[in-house]
Parts: sequence; structure tokens; C-alpha cells
Amino acid sequence: MRLALILALWCLTGGVARGEAPSACEQAASTAAMRECEIGRLKRAEEGMNAAYRSLEAKLDARGQEKLRAAQAAWRRFRAAEADHQADAARDGTLAPLIAASVQADLTEARRKELEKAAKELK
Repeated sequence: MRLALILALWCLTGGVARGEAPSACEQAASTAAMRECEIGRLKRAEEGMNAAYRSLEAKLDARGQEKLRAAQAAWRRFRAAEADHQADAARDGTLAPLIAASVQADLTEARRKELEKAAKELK
């Protein structure tokens, strides 16, 4: 299902917003090119999540920091397992790594938002 959604969105939008020159990722036609774009999105998402994590961590006392570290470690294990599970839909195919990277990027973006929200609530 996720694979179909990724491919449908890619095809429907053509990856190009009106009035803008298409980027390399928007024009990616091969599975390998799409995968590289998703890996780049994952890296950017990781950077954002790590910044949000540090912001939240700075607002916590020692006990809160320890609990946050444990929660983050568990979340990272979940992210890896969920990406592996969803990529299994394309088991042994060239789409499996693309699906895994996309799932990880989506989950990482969502985690960044959670961490940012938690940090805001601790003002």
C-alpha cells in the first residue's frame, strides 16, 4: 500500500510545483535516483530531529534526560523495525530500500514534531 502511494504521488505531481524549475529529485525517474532522494530527505529529517532532541534535552533535569534517552533509543529500534516491515512488501526487489528510506524519513519527520512539541510545552 505504501509503495503504491509513493509511486502514485510521484507520478501525479510529476514532482514539479507550478512555476518552479524541477529539481533533480523531482525529476528522478529510476528507483536508484528516487532512493537517493529519500536518503537525502532522511538525512535532513535526522538533522532536524536531532536538533529538536537537543532542545528538549536541555530543558530536562537528569532524570528526565535519562528517560528521554531511553525513549529515543526505543523509538530508533521501532523506526528500523517498521521500515523493515514495510519494505518487506517488496522483498528482494529494488523498491525495498526506497520504501525503507521513505518510511524512516516519514517517521523521523513525525518524531521531530513530537520532540518540538514536548520542548514547547516545557517553556
